[in-house]
Amino acid sequence: MKTWRIGIVGGLLSVLTGAAGEEKAEEKTGELARQARGVLQRNCLRCHDGEGSAGGDFDLLDRENLVEKKVLTPGNVGASRLLQKIVQGKMPPSGETPRPGVDEVGVLWNWIAAGAPAFPKDDANRPFTPLATVLAAARADLASARDEDRPNLRYFTLHNVANDRGVSESDLNVARAALAKALNSLSREPRLVLPRAVDAARTVYAVDIARLGWNRGLLWLNVERAYPYGVHHPDTRQVEDELSERTQADLPVIRADWFIATALRPPLYHVLLRLPEQLADLERELGVDPVARFLNPSPETIARAGFARSGVSGQNRLVERYDTRDRSYYWPSYDFKPGNGRASLTRFPLGPLNLFPAGRHPFAEQAFVHDGGEIIFGLPNGLQAYLLVNTEGKRIDVGPIDVVNDALRTSGTSEIVTGVSCMACHKHGMIDFEDTIRANNAVFGKPLEQLDRLYPAKARMDEFLKEDTDRFLAALEKTIGPFLREGPEKARPIRDFPEPVAEVARPYRLGYLDLAAVARELDLDDPARLEAEVGRTGLKRLGLDLLLDDGVVSRNDWEARLQGLSLMQQLARQLRLPPLIPR
Repeated sequence: MKTWRIGIVGGLLSVLTGAAGEEKAEEKTGELARQARGVLQRNCLRCHDGEGSAGGDFDLLDRENLVEKKVLTPGNVGASRLLQKIVQGKMPPSGETPRPGVDEVGVLWNWIAAGAPAFPKDDANRPFTPLATVLAAARADLASARDEDRPNLRYFTLHNVANDRGVSESDLNVARAALAKALNSLSREPRLVLPRAVDAARTVYAVDIARLGWNRGLLWLNVERAYPYGVHHPDTRQVEDELSERTQADLPVIRADWFIATALRPPLYHVLLRLPEQLADLERELGVDPVARFLNPSPETIARAGFARSGVSGQNRLVERYDTRDRSYYWPSYDFKPGNGRASLTRFPLGPLNLFPAGRHPFAEQAFVHDGGEIIFGLPNGLQAYLLVNTEGKRIDVGPIDVVNDALRTSGTSEIVTGVSCMACHKHGMIDFEDTIRANNAVFGKPLEQLDRLYPAKARMDEFLKEDTDRFLAALEKTIGPFLREGPEKARPIRDFPEPVAEVARPYRLGYLDLAAVARELDLDDPARLEAEVGRTGLKRLGLDLLLDDGVVSRNDWEARLQGLSLMQQLARQLRLPPLIPR
């Protein structure tokens, strides 16, 4: 930590010295504030997102709140705890990523020194978009579609996100990219499918679900049944019925932010990707026979690496790579609980013991016993899919917290949740690692010969990593690049953008809704209408009268169901908006 801190401070001084001489006098403070906001959003907002968040009760994107909480002292860099904690290497906490680079720290320094100008609300004049406008855009698009295509058209809307005037256009671009990545990460089809904007504001997107492979069975019905925001609006009931009739769906229009945060986790993640309950069934689909390849190993058929440190586990970890039938890749990992006596990969590098029936493992004395694992495999379109399994290879939804954990809380907790947590971690595909088992182990004779065949030299494993990473990044470029590369971001490398799914899912799950946010979600531009039309007593019956006293409700409570209705739907009913229940 000390080395990192010295490096930051030394680099920072050089950045500031150059910046002081080169900074153009006409540089707008608004641009500096915009840059500072981006630094805080990328690196710090995951923990410091207002009342009830993990890092305290201040909101890093609320300048006045930062001053009030004495985290920020405008014009005084030395007195601003916000910056000092970063420079000292104390924030983000040790081991957490992403963390600010030297240039980003320089941005914060300059912003504070300039008096910490208010974060720009360049979209404060963006008009409120009612649901009626969204439905009209979908209807117009359906009217121009071929009859045979209409049953497969679905619409994803970001209008509710855009109605929050604190959300910038760059934030919306990240959400658009997240939608594109989410859709394609849930497809087993060979071609990427980009959502198509059907309105001038680019908040409503059409997708042909047949091109994603979702027109088989009742896949979309599973999405509809999980959706907690379905309500009928009397003013638009005729349009709703028309959309439903043409698409043959009860809910052809849904919120994109909900979909990103929900469909990329079980149960929808398993359903839409059609992931089997047993790992052995997935391996058969992919054309992988671990037993045969273990018995006759070569780097092209099976390649292993073991290492002591992992970003999600406190124990040592083993990863394994296989080619698949479709010329892609399959990477299972083997993870261990603390106290497992057969978890040491230096002593037991030739597992897993249950790879063979009891008493049949050819290297039983050198075989580890694992407690679960993460599966990564390449999708036909070039992106990745994920699966978590227990020691018997049975599919699970959440990794045991004593085996793996997520410091970023992308799923809403520190649990590793299949899909969304994995995407946040593997934002560029495979993560680089270096094997330590080939050179450092406690086996001899034939077991050592087998180890040398299973664990290739670093150069060979690096080739596999580069090949698989390049494949993923090429697909990622095509998927999210068109939505992120605008204006000053046009030439920015794809690796330098934040991982869009996590940028949407994390604040969605960790966030809280105040009165204004609740009103927006009910299609009300003026929060005062909520009190006027429902009343304090009506809100109190639902436990929501705290909203009138500057209180908040969590996203989980807002979506939680009672007798089949979410809290949002129960409140909507008080506004004479009946719930829409899929058949």
